[in-house]
Amino acid sequence: MILLFSKKECGPCILVKKYFKAMNDSRTEVIKELLLDDGESDNIATAKQYGINATPTLIVLNETGEKIEEHIGGVDITQNILKILEQYS
Repeated sequence: MILLFSKKECGPCILVKKYFKAMNDSRTEVIKELLLDDGESDNIATAKQYGINATPTLIVLNETGEKIEEHIGGVDITQNILKILEQYS
């Protein structure tokens, strides 16, 4: 599973989502976005579980829910997304 932790008003988060859309790659559909804005308590609890301290953060989980890869920030995510999708989707 691939999770993207983001916020609605986060500039780098918006750019990452636009980048995914511009890629026009159906594999990006496997990425589950978890918004960390107010009122998203389940998503905030999940972020705490995985030690998420910044947005955007993209993590890859194995079958048991263990974090096996993490990318923090728009540049890191966009530079590595193709490799991540090839390896895990």
